[in-house]
Amino acid sequence: MVVATGCGDDGGSSGGGTPEQPQKVKIGLIPIADVAPVFVGIKQGFFKEQGIELEPQFAAGGAAITPAVISGDFDIGFSNTVSLLIAASKGLPVQIISQGVLGGPDESKPWADVLIPKGSDIKDPKGLEGKTIAANTLNNICEVTINATLEQKGVDVSTLKYTEIPFPDMIGALEKGRVDAACVVEPFVSQGKAAGMKGIDPFYARTAPNLTVATYFASKELIGSDPELIDRFKTAMEKSLRYSQENPDAVREVLPEYTQIPKEAAQKINLPSWQPELTEDTITKLSELSEKYGLIEKQPDLNELIRR
Repeated sequence: MVVATGCGDDGGSSGGGTPEQPQKVKIGLIPIADVAPVFVGIKQGFFKEQGIELEPQFAAGGAAITPAVISGDFDIGFSNTVSLLIAASKGLPVQIISQGVLGGPDESKPWADVLIPKGSDIKDPKGLEGKTIAANTLNNICEVTINATLEQKGVDVSTLKYTEIPFPDMIGALEKGRVDAACVVEPFVSQGKAAGMKGIDPFYARTAPNLTVATYFASKELIGSDPELIDRFKTAMEKSLRYSQENPDAVREVLPEYTQIPKEAAQKINLPSWQPELTEDTITKLSELSEKYGLIEKQPDLNELIRR
């Protein structure tokens, strides 16, 4: 696992690439199940086919990855949709270039949930009022979707307190009582539930069916200077998304290679949903919710945010 550091001085975002001489591309990721198609695609050779050698770099979340992409430390990044909506609302030069991960069609097998610790006094969503909830980064999709779904249950979301804890540390924080609840995604949802924790709000699935939770993006500078690279990345990424959706065993095989999850546990977790197409109506909904909850002052133009 490579930790995110300044690395733009030798990035591979200039020049073409071939399978024989691939172009090195630094990609900023989060060590969660969402990004499994990147590693599946590397293993299947989809990126090499497009003349790309991906170099994964890890960070806590989209709020940290976005400035690294803008500065050129990363060539391409993975970010939750809300972080990108915030960036676009501030006029930052980023564009979505590929679908990333969807929340799933329904609540039957949630891969994202609000977990409460074993033995918690919280019995239902209403019990979260006044409580502290862990989020991987502040002011992101965790807050927006949890606020939206809890408000539907009659919760006064103005009383909620969010604190920043990386995904891999959330189960430990719950066990030690540092937080009352946590915005958790796989593989950590299954890890927590196996330890007796309870999920009380599958927030992505409840916000909207097939919610576009996160996407891959690049700076407008890179898109303008090397559009061919962006096209080749998108081709490889879309192939990886399709393959991962159709071959869950391939996903489960790569998960232990970049997440803190044993092979046995990787066989049991609920996998996210992947498809090449953006669900733009759900991006619009997230934009509206982001404005409602004060994360943005004005909704950005999606025609500017999404590379067509």
